[in-house]
Amino acid sequence: MKLNHIALTATLVASASLTVQSLPLRISIDGVTSSCTIQEEYDQGQNHVGASDVIVSSDGSSADMVGNLWRAFSLPEDLEVTDSTVLRFDFELKEEADFQAICVDEDKELSDEKRCFVLANTQGWVMDMYNAPHMATLSETNVHFDIPIGKFFTGNMKYLVLLQDNDVDNSVGSSTISNIVIDHEERGGLTLAINGEVTEINNNPISYSDQDHGDNMLHMSEDGTSMQVSGNTWKALEFTSPVEIDSKTVFEFDYTLIEELEKHLICFDNDLTFGNSKTCFGLSGSETGGEIHYLDRTEEGETKHYSISVGKYFTGSFKYLVVVLDNDTSDRSTGNSLFSNLELHQEERASFKIQVGGEEMSISATDGSYSSNQDTISNFLEISEDGLSAKMEGNQWKSVTLPAPIEINAATNVDFDFYLEELTEYHGICFDDNLNDSDSKRCFVTANRDNWSQNHLSVKTDVGETKHYSIPVGTYFTGSVNFVAFVQDNDSGDNAGVSAFSNIAFSQRPELNLGFVQGGVRQGLPLFNHQLSYAGNQDTVSNLVDVSSDGESVTLRGNLFKAFEIPGGLTIDDNSVLSFKFLMEEIAEVTGICIEENLELEKDFPRCFPLAGDQDVSNDANWLYRGVEQTYSTNEWQTYVIRLSEFFHGDDFKYLVLVQDNDKTDRTTGTSSFKNIEFHETSQSCLKNVDFEFSFDECTIENFVNEVEQLMTNTPGCIGNNAWVELLAFFDVNSKLQIEEQIGAICTSGYKEQYLPFEVIMGKHFQFSDEFFDGGTTWNYENESRDDASRIKMVQENHANRAIGMPDVHNFKKCELRAAMCCYVASRKGTGVDAEPEDNSDACYMDFSGAQQSSHVRDGYSIYGNGVEGNLNCHGFAWGDDVGNADNALKGNSLFQVAMYDSLYEKGLAEELPGAPMCGCVEQMPVVTKANCTKVEVDQTVDVNYNGSLTEFSVNVEIRTINHVPCTDNDLSSHYQDLVEEGKASQMEKDYLDTRLVGEGNCPGAISTFLSEKGFSFS
Repeated sequence: MKLNHIALTATLVASASLTVQSLPLRISIDGVTSSCTIQEEYDQGQNHVGASDVIVSSDGSSADMVGNLWRAFSLPEDLEVTDSTVLRFDFELKEEADFQAICVDEDKELSDEKRCFVLANTQGWVMDMYNAPHMATLSETNVHFDIPIGKFFTGNMKYLVLLQDNDVDNSVGSSTISNIVIDHEERGGLTLAINGEVTEINNNPISYSDQDHGDNMLHMSEDGTSMQVSGNTWKALEFTSPVEIDSKTVFEFDYTLIEELEKHLICFDNDLTFGNSKTCFGLSGSETGGEIHYLDRTEEGETKHYSISVGKYFTGSFKYLVVVLDNDTSDRSTGNSLFSNLELHQEERASFKIQVGGEEMSISATDGSYSSNQDTISNFLEISEDGLSAKMEGNQWKSVTLPAPIEINAATNVDFDFYLEELTEYHGICFDDNLNDSDSKRCFVTANRDNWSQNHLSVKTDVGETKHYSIPVGTYFTGSVNFVAFVQDNDSGDNAGVSAFSNIAFSQRPELNLGFVQGGVRQGLPLFNHQLSYAGNQDTVSNLVDVSSDGESVTLRGNLFKAFEIPGGLTIDDNSVLSFKFLMEEIAEVTGICIEENLELEKDFPRCFPLAGDQDVSNDANWLYRGVEQTYSTNEWQTYVIRLSEFFHGDDFKYLVLVQDNDKTDRTTGTSSFKNIEFHETSQSCLKNVDFEFSFDECTIENFVNEVEQLMTNTPGCIGNNAWVELLAFFDVNSKLQIEEQIGAICTSGYKEQYLPFEVIMGKHFQFSDEFFDGGTTWNYENESRDDASRIKMVQENHANRAIGMPDVHNFKKCELRAAMCCYVASRKGTGVDAEPEDNSDACYMDFSGAQQSSHVRDGYSIYGNGVEGNLNCHGFAWGDDVGNADNALKGNSLFQVAMYDSLYEKGLAEELPGAPMCGCVEQMPVVTKANCTKVEVDQTVDVNYNGSLTEFSVNVEIRTINHVPCTDNDLSSHYQDLVEEGKASQMEKDYLDTRLVGEGNCPGAISTFLSEKGFSFS
């Protein structure tokens, strides 16, 4: 039966077949040379009247075709074409026709069985024939063909057919076919190395989907290492046995793109159906789209090596290797590429490592997609060699699967470091039980340009920065974590964004070890580290109390109001005492501790004790301010003991609350610590009826308590008890502040018994002292005052080693800084002539409101300038904050030395700055640049005796010598810094002192600040 003809002929020919006797055409069949002697017409109606024969050369090796002709040569015997049969020949194109072809057929009819192969073509795709992928052209006239005809058809064949078709001009067209060989060859397959073992894939290609055009076959190199794909080709090669791809499988090959067409793919498949699963990789092509993983494209004329972590895209068992060269153009023979050196192997990637409870957890480095529609599958996590860091480049939503779930409870914390090299839309880390980010808020945003409806950390990382994060993950969610996911979102398509997460550690926040002490025996009650917000929206949820690993201390940083639940609750009765140590490193508004029934800060039922802060809460009903000492010193542990029943009692106290209130713009500031938090049940004092005695160089509070503590270690009934708690019962008071007041009264009692009153030194009524220190009396106004004040010399000579009391005058009654000074503007040395004092300071200004009794006005000020007042001499002294310190107990001696003996008697210094006192507490004096300084040195012994029967103390102070010497650098400000370093003053106090002694050249700034507070400017 005839098919549709390739083309209609211009002239009809006779229906009878034409038989021609010509020179024999020699061909080689399986190595045996045979002759084909008879030419016959092939496919009647295609030849034209007068068509010439195929011209066979004299040696029979070549056949020339001129013009339109279709000729069939009878084979000397039937040819059995099997799947290994190959037809080889050389072809030379001399003049183009419509097309030239060669056929091997079982009859002389062109049928739908397709037995012909087109070798050159000018009329487009020939539908009834196989179109050779590389055809001859006038620019490439000589082409050798090896056609594996057995791959196209098999069977018993009788004819070799040569065609040169030209339906327009029958005389046009010239070509030669020579050196025709037919043999049976087992053609080599494609070699594939699998984990170092080389296997061969048989070259029996199968059409892959209905896109394939059967004309084009795969061509393997002789050594099997290369495979050429030409023309429209969708071919599958079956593996000798299924190939297993797991998470660590890598596929490597070299790819050369010779001529680019629409799609160039390589795939793994099982069912020969394109598009069912994402198992194809795009290497190049003018078209994109579909279920394809597009890799870094190869350009035309380029060879590129690919190493594909195929196991990150998909896993499973696969039967076929598929290659696709898609060409839907009219000329499907175009397009050419080459695959070489194919290899499958297992990649040894570093395992990703995290810490879980201090133990290392090693995670397979396979990274799957997290929220798959967001992830760019071709971007992968880069795991560092040590396994501690996961780096991302470009858009990535990647997850790693934990070998075992991590259980998150309310006390779970997660720490990690985050490095940001290039910012994109947002960056985050997730700890999830599934792979859908929208199910729950389990992700934490570390940097962002766009919003993401997850948990935004309060402090973000800037570009070029590495930041450590510690997240109380258990306060956000609880439950199982099966995946750790890393997100670097970039929907722009430019593959921007670089960041890395490292050093991930899950831990349980330590329990807070609360102590219960009764009868000297301490029992620990661990408080689960679930920190509840106290006082509603006052708390910064992301800030947590940092509990030490042993549970004995806690640190508060930034604004937080946190409650720890006490199992079973507390009962507070008359014997309940709270003790702890407190350290302030950076001051906040208010830092305190509470014992609460609920999580509300209630004015009607205050339960909180303020300990430190720059906010005045003395009139705040939320706080129990009465009798609780405030801490002003930084970096020094302070002991607190509080008798709770003095403030509240009951049997339903459920929470220990720690508060650091900081509502300023920067809520991260403020640092403080607590340690040794204990509840005590006390009864009677164990020392109340015991006789004891102590001996000191200085009867300070610290020395006194240390002696009590030592005494208790050897006293029955006291062993194991806290010394401060014991003193609370001993003195029957309610707080440490009251204990200190009691000890202070004991220690100073020995001095008071021997004080020489200052009025005795003056020999005048107390009103004379008031006026003198304000700059009045004849001792300031008259040149002969040295003679009138000669009794000063007598005191110096006869009472130099006796304690002197402070004068009862207004100038020294409110020395909160524990510093005093005198500033003089005149000198009367008994010469009868006024003189200026030695100039050692400059006066800045005087605020009259600070010395109303001296200035005799309620408010006002004097601006002195910066040295315009003339010569000014200032001299002062300071003392420690413990009344038992020698410099505190003997501050009257220092006043006598500075004001009376050195300044008045020795130097004749007198008179005050206008509007200011001459001598007084530093707070009441003018603001000046500096003051000279004198300090006391004493050799003494203080003996304290207690009679347990009388419950009375007696104190004896034996003073051997008192000397006054210049302070450090002879400078009051420097000496005060010494007091700070010795723990006798606070840094806050020193900072305030620096606003009174402002330093050389700093008057203009001090004046400007002062006037700005009153709404004026200074220039």
